[in-house]
Amino acid sequence: MTSITGSIITVCSGFCRSVADIAVPPLCPLCRADLSSAPRRLCSACEEQLPCLPERRCHGCGGGNDSYLELCRDCLQCGGRPWSGAVSAFPFAGQLREAVHAFKYQRRTSLAPFLASAMAEAWHCYGEAPAPDLIVPVPLHWLREISRGYNQAGLLAQWLGRELRRPVVNALCRRRRTSQQARLRIEQRLKNISGAFTVKKPSIIAGKSLLLVDDVFTTGATLSAATATLLAAGAAAVYVITAARD
Repeated sequence: MTSITGSIITVCSGFCRSVADIAVPPLCPLCRADLSSAPRRLCSACEEQLPCLPERRCHGCGGGNDSYLELCRDCLQCGGRPWSGAVSAFPFAGQLREAVHAFKYQRRTSLAPFLASAMAEAWHCYGEAPAPDLIVPVPLHWLREISRGYNQAGLLAQWLGRELRRPVVNALCRRRRTSQQARLRIEQRLKNISGAFTVKKPSIIAGKSLLLVDDVFTTGATLSAATATLLAAGAAAVYVITAARD
């Protein structure tokens, strides 16, 4: 793409966004309040209520870390994580918890750009530089994706790819349907997700560093299984990023 062509596309994109803002004024992604009078990411009320993780973060799960060590208690107790590092944008609490539930279960897909933007900001602050070679979403089983209508991790990955300027590759697939992890205890989660993933084309990820995307980090069982599968297929390194840490 020439610089002139790129400039034309940029100008046209800006014009289209301006026209769209006039036709459909920008809304707060959380409460849908009108933002046209003061363009910002969120309305002031939601900004004040949005939960935040502490500045000191755990390198293993992306959550808050009150330990003097690099890893939090949870990560130390489980013996460490199989990935090279993890980042989360928010704690899974309050208004953010409601937003993630709406995004995941109530078809509020309009929340994806906001969540992905926050994830990108968190990565720039707490992740590795440069960003990994490829972005890989945690997949749903095809029956669950048809039922839901979309894969929430896939939507986050697409928007995050734009933010970090990295290609998104659907490298993983679920070869069997599993029970919903949110309803299970840790031992059940590990058993439920064991052997659930496979890599479609190992040659695509061989020797590459990967950024594995999911919506919420709870125990890490799903992310651990996905990471192990990617590493066994030849990935050079796997990093994890989630919208929220439970």
